[in-house]
Amino acid sequence: MEQHIPITDITPEVPKPTPSVRQDIPEPIREVSEKVSSAFKEFQETETYEKILEAKDKARNYIADNPVNSFFYALGAGLFLGLLLRRKK
Repeated sequence: MEQHIPITDITPEVPKPTPSVRQDIPEPIREVSEKVSSAFKEFQETETYEKILEAKDKARNYIADNPVNSFFYALGAGLFLGLLLRRKK
């Protein structure tokens, strides 16, 4: 005995076109965003940015080569900053 399962034709709903997110952003904020974006792109082309990337790689390599020392340096820095910035009650 076969079972017959009724199938209904479900047509996919066409999504309503929504305005892009960019259109929802007010003009002054959009202008600031574009200025910051272009300034960051210019900064990425400078020698300073390259030096920052090199320092990041050196730090990553040092941490990978000396994990125990790195842990204690971070612990010491955290304790120092915690003592320095703690609230007086």
